[in-house]
Amino acid sequence: MSTLNQRRLAVLAAAEPAPAVAARLSLLSRLHGTLAMWHARAQGRRQLAQMSPYMLADIGITPCQAQFEAAKPFWRA
Repeated sequence: MSTLNQRRLAVLAAAEPAPAVAARLSLLSRLHGTLAMWHARAQGRRQLAQMSPYMLADIGITPCQAQFEAAKPFWRA
């Protein structure tokens, strides 16, 4: 095999990850997305719990609804 063909094969091999590597990257990206979503939920619920009744009225939520939402664990939608 010529060196040119070997270089082409090396470039193609580097461009396309093996199925196992692609699956691992997919798993890591899904895990990252899930963790980011959980963090955003927890942060939003903490902020909701700290809002005054006037602020809650501005966004159309009763204090009871805000308390119910803030009491949910971060993994529950």
